[in-house]
Amino acid sequence: MQRYNLPALEYHLAHGCNLSCQQCSHYSDHHLPGAMPTIEQADADYQRWSNRLKPTRVALLGGEPLLNSAILEHIKLARQHWDSNLMLVSNGFFLHRFPELPKVLVETNCRLEVSQHGTHDEYVKRFREVKHLVWRWREQFPGICIKIRQSHRGWMRQYKVANGKPMPFDSRPDAAFKVCMQKTCTQLYEGKLWKCPALAYFAKLESKLRLHDLPQWQLFRDYQACSPNATDAELKTFLETKAIPQCGLCPSKRTAFSHPDPLQRSALR
Repeated sequence: MQRYNLPALEYHLAHGCNLSCQQCSHYSDHHLPGAMPTIEQADADYQRWSNRLKPTRVALLGGEPLLNSAILEHIKLARQHWDSNLMLVSNGFFLHRFPELPKVLVETNCRLEVSQHGTHDEYVKRFREVKHLVWRWREQFPGICIKIRQSHRGWMRQYKVANGKPMPFDSRPDAAFKVCMQKTCTQLYEGKLWKCPALAYFAKLESKLRLHDLPQWQLFRDYQACSPNATDAELKTFLETKAIPQCGLCPSKRTAFSHPDPLQRSALR
C-alpha cells in the first residue's frame, strides 16, 4: 500500500494544560475536558494510518503531554509505529516527575522540545528550574536531543474576543492560510485526520464555553475530518488541499499578541 508524504502529524496525549497561554492554537488555555488517550487507543489510532502516511515528523503534544502518566509507554509506542522524526513537545514543568524519560528519549531517538511561554517574573523564575534540569540531562545522557523553543515570540491571535467569548475572524481563506502557523500541523484525533488543531478541538471548546448559539462559527461545525475509510484519492486530496473555507475564520494578518502571565488564569482579551 502506498504511503503518502506529509510534513507533520501531531497527536494529543492530553487536552488540558497546567498553563493558561491565551490564544493557544490548541485551545489548551481553556483546560478542555476529555480523557487522555490510553496506550490501547493510541495503538488503534496509529494502526489506522501508519501504513498509509509517511510524515516527516510525528509530534506528541497537547495540552501538556506530561499530564499523561503513561507518557513513557506512549513514546515507545509511537516509535514502534512511525519511522519519522519523533518529537515530544512540553512546557517542561513536569519533567522532574519522570526520571526515566531521558533514557527513553535516547532509546527511541525522540527529540524533546521544551516551550518557553513568557517573560513574566514568576514564570521565568519557575522556568529557570526547568532549564537547569534540562542542562543536567544533557550532561548525563550522551546523545539526548533537547531544544528550548521561544514559543512566546511571534505569538499571534487565533481568534477575536467579544463579550468574553472567542469569535472568528472574517478573512479571505487564501490570505489566512498564507499566514497560518498551523498549516502543516495535521492532527490525528478520534482516529481521523484534521487539517489543524483549531478545527480538531473546536467541538471541545464549543462545549466548554457554550458557543452553540453563535452562528459565526458554523463553518467550523460543518468541517468533516478525513476518515480512515477514505479512499487513496480522497486522502491525497485532503493532504494536497491548501486553503479551505474554514480558513476564513482565522486571521489573515499576523497580529502580535503578548498573553498575560501563563501561570495565572485571566479573563479573555
